[in-house]
Amino acid sequence: MISAKQKYIKTYTGKKALRGSEEYEQSQVVSWARFYSRLHPELKILYHVPNGGARDKREGANLKMSGVLAGVPDLVLPVSRKGFHHLYIEMKVEPNRPTKTQLDVMKELRDEKNLVAVCYGASEAKKLISWYLGIKEI
Repeated sequence: MISAKQKYIKTYTGKKALRGSEEYEQSQVVSWARFYSRLHPELKILYHVPNGGARDKREGANLKMSGVLAGVPDLVLPVSRKGFHHLYIEMKVEPNRPTKTQLDVMKELRDEKNLVAVCYGASEAKKLISWYLGIKEI
């Protein structure tokens, strides 16, 4: 059982995240990538697409005008490997599933020869990234 003190952790940005949330799992992937980027420089350019989160109407409209696209996966690794242009990862925790908008965008990305995956938890995402880069699981 997780105590109230352990429910929240600090992410790599210093922000608090609920342990077991998609944000927490994603922060674990990014922290892992930053740590191992000294051994595998490709990991330095793994980045997050900040599409989610609560925003007021004005901010939402400004983001949309700036080119924010709903449904884009959470993490992008813009490295060509295994016949794909890039790796896109949508982070989820059970019982969450991708929305119709996310599925539509993922199909478009796949049609453009990108590897796109839904990962349930940090462990799954780290295994996928390791496989994609052809490195022994770390």
